[in-house]
Formats: sequence, structure tokens, C-alpha cells
Amino acid sequence: MRIPTYDDLTPSIPDITPRETFDEVAKFLSPADPPPKVRPASFVPDSLELYACLRHGLKTVAPPSPMAAPHTSPHFLIARDFSPRIERHGDASVVLDVSGLGRLLGTPHTIGTELARAADGYAATVRTAIARSQTAARLLAIGHPGLTIADGDATAAIASLPIDTLRVFIEDDVAGGGAAMARLKATMDRVDTFRRWGLTTLGEIAALPSMELSERMGQDGLALQQLARGIDRAPLVPDPGVPRFLQSMELEWPIDALEPLSFVFARLLEPLSSALERADRGAAALRLDLRLVDRTTHTRVLQLPAAMRDAKVLRTLLLLDLESHPPSAAIDVVAIEIDPVPGRIVQYSLLERALPSPETLATLTARLGALVGDSRCGSPVLLDTWRPDGCEMTRFTPDHSRPSLRVSQSEGRLAEAAEPRRRTGTLILRRFRPPIAVRVTSDRGRPGQVAIDRRGMPGGRVERAAGPWRTSGAWWDPSSGAWDRDEWDVALSDGSICRLFFDRINECWFLEGILD
Repeated sequence: MRIPTYDDLTPSIPDITPRETFDEVAKFLSPADPPPKVRPASFVPDSLELYACLRHGLKTVAPPSPMAAPHTSPHFLIARDFSPRIERHGDASVVLDVSGLGRLLGTPHTIGTELARAADGYAATVRTAIARSQTAARLLAIGHPGLTIADGDATAAIASLPIDTLRVFIEDDVAGGGAAMARLKATMDRVDTFRRWGLTTLGEIAALPSMELSERMGQDGLALQQLARGIDRAPLVPDPGVPRFLQSMELEWPIDALEPLSFVFARLLEPLSSALERADRGAAALRLDLRLVDRTTHTRVLQLPAAMRDAKVLRTLLLLDLESHPPSAAIDVVAIEIDPVPGRIVQYSLLERALPSPETLATLTARLGALVGDSRCGSPVLLDTWRPDGCEMTRFTPDHSRPSLRVSQSEGRLAEAAEPRRRTGTLILRRFRPPIAVRVTSDRGRPGQVAIDRRGMPGGRVERAAGPWRTSGAWWDPSSGAWDRDEWDVALSDGSICRLFFDRINECWFLEGILD
């Protein structure tokens, strides 16, 4: 009888030929592709990285006193309140990972505004920059005063910066003793070589052919070109002086079900919740790393709508997220890290309506997302388009900071708003998504009879009709969903008022909604 071992659960590592290794190294050291095209600046999903750089307005700033620690600089204290993953680059700047603040604060512009507002409380002048890479954020903080937001392509964001920005970038790393960039101290003269070639901006360096640049300058030239393209040569290494809220557990036996995994989450989240309470902090985001038996890592990032530290709520959110995004194999190691923010202060009022707690709303939206999907649960937002019923679904994030109206004011405004509606007879359209196909008998191009197969739906003879109103669009791009239709508002014999439209492309009638 043969007893199975741990190696039986894991596949063997495939052999890698020297040629494959050489190709991978060549792609990293000498990228032959041109810089990526510029894409429009927009709020990128939470799965992408987002970094912020805080830098003193002066070139270098000494500690407040010879006995003071380097962690007492204003930009470091500001960064510590926003993220635990902070990396110092000399005494002039710090880089922090703000990827988990999207749900709590909002768009990159809102995050940058909050960072700049926190910097206003200090006497020192602090430059703030946000970008999709550490290198781009640091270069933007060096080249632009005040607040700079580049939530699009990193290469395009730093293309207009002067070449001297690279020199300050390298001096910061050399002064801070950066191990990854210490060898660039010998490449300072390469910047002068670029200037003698007639290059003035980082975009011109990024556009140089990598192969020819490597032949003339070697690896030092390629390293400078990667900086000019905003490419990070090393991952962010958190500063050991910043406390991290991290718990991990190596399991004795692999877990492939959510029920036993919930007990592991409870054991890890309880000490994390206690640590947050002692530090007067709340969780802005949860980072879950699951090492699987097939030697891969299943990573999930949950951005929370408000700072919370209830262990039961956090465990429920993790389980619901894994129910929608299950790992591909059994779990061997579980690691949970929390991005802390200052604790939430709630002041209730006797004159305002009570709102559900953020913990309750987060659990509700997570349960709905697990049932119907994340793309079908949220808040609808109208799009800037003429397309009928053009909207998209965004995350449901209620604004708890906005005060509600007092009861007397709200009752008075509701009464004022309802009075004109009663006088004018305003109708509300209740749309059907998707529209319902109906059979319509036309009389000289006008709808005369409406028949619907569904029970309880309106139908009958058309008593009155208003229309048609013809709308069309996107005919130049059929792949985007062109539309061409005639809309009618009709009153039927059963007393209902409906909106019909005739699809001129497919030559079919549809019921779009009911007016009541």
C-alpha cells in the first residue's frame, strides 16, 4: 500500500531551455516595441496599481534635529496615514501604494486632493504626484510643483519632462543608498550624452530604438531609457519603520472549500481587528493572498466603502468575494493584509434620518454581487450619449458625509415638488430591460392594435397615439450597436399608456415601458 505524499498533489516543474531564458531576459533588457499609445485618462479598475509620491519642494531636506529619526519628516508622516506600503528615497521623497483607496476615497483625482489637503497642515511645501508606476510618480513630483495626476499611460505623462529630471531622480537614490539603483551613479555622464545628441525631453529618450541604444551605451543606456518610459525596475519595498497589519497561516492540509476556510479567516482577522482598534485605525482595503497547491497565487483585493474593523464583517466580505471568484486549486497558505486609515468618527443627529451603517451596506452589496454578478449590482449612471436608455453600472458608494435635510425642510420641499406634479399630471416611464417584443397592427403607418403574449401586460386597441419620434445613431460603427427607430406614445383600450417603438433595422415592434 502506497501512502500519498504532498508531492503527489503538485505538478512537476517543466524544464526550461536556455533559449527560453535568453528570450525572456532579452525582452526585459531590450524592449523592441515602441512606447505604448496614449490612452484617455480615466478611472482605471481597482486591479491595476496606483502609486503616489510626496516630495519636499526643496532639493533635500534634513531631519528636524540631529537626534530626530528620519521617519519624522512631514511627507513621511502624511504618507503613513494613507498607506502602510511606503518606500523612502533619500530624505527628499517617499512613494506609497494607494491602490486600495479607490473605493474609500474615489478616483485618483480625489486621492490626490486628499493627499494635498493633508500636506497643507504642515509648514513645509510638499509636492504630490499620482501615476500608474513608482518611477512616473517620482519623476512627476520632481518636474511639477503642487499636485499632478496622471491616471493614464505613464510614458505619455512624463514625456514632456526635461532630461535634468533624470539627474535629480538618480541623486535621490544614490543619497538614499538604494540597492537597485546604486549602479546608476556611474551613469550620470550618460545624461550629458543625451543632451549632446540634441535630446531635451524624456519622451525623446523613450522613443530611441532600444537595440541601437544598447550597442552604444550598454545596460546603463537601457536603464535610463526604462526610467524615461516610466518602467519600474524593482517592486516597492515597504519601509520597516511603518507598522504593517499582516497575518498569515500555513495550513497542515490543503483546503478546497469555503466552510473550513471561514475558520482560518476568523483566526487571522481577530488579531488584525484588535490591532486596528488599539491603533485607532480602520481597514480601507483587504489584500488576500492564497498560495495554491499548484504553486500559483490567487490574489484578491477588496476595497471597502468606509473604514471598518469588525472581524465578522470582514470575514463575510472575503467569503462572498471568493464565492464569486473561487481559486483554481486547493489552498496551502493564507495571508491577509489590511490597508489602514484613520478611524471613522460618526456623529448622529436627532433631526436627521438614520442611515444604514457602512458595514451593513457593504455586506448587502457583496451578497447581491455574489448572487447576480458584480456587473449587475450597483448604481446606474447616465452616459453622455443619444442612445436610448444609455447608462452603465458603477459601484454603490453612498455619500455619508453629505448631511440630509431636516424633517421640516424635506416635508416642505416634497409638498412643493408634488403640487406642480398634481397640477400638470407629470408621467413617469417605467422601462423594461430588455424591451418586450409585441405584435402591432398598423393602420396607415400608425399603430392600431397591440397584442402581448405575456400575462398581466397591457394590450388592446389603440385609442390615442402621439408620434412618431425618430432617433438613430452609431450607423458609422455597426459593431457598437447602431439603432434606428420610431417611438410612439399610445393610450390603449384597457386604460394603460405605453411607449412603443418600431426598430427600423430589424423591422420589429417593441414595448419600451409603461407611463404611469
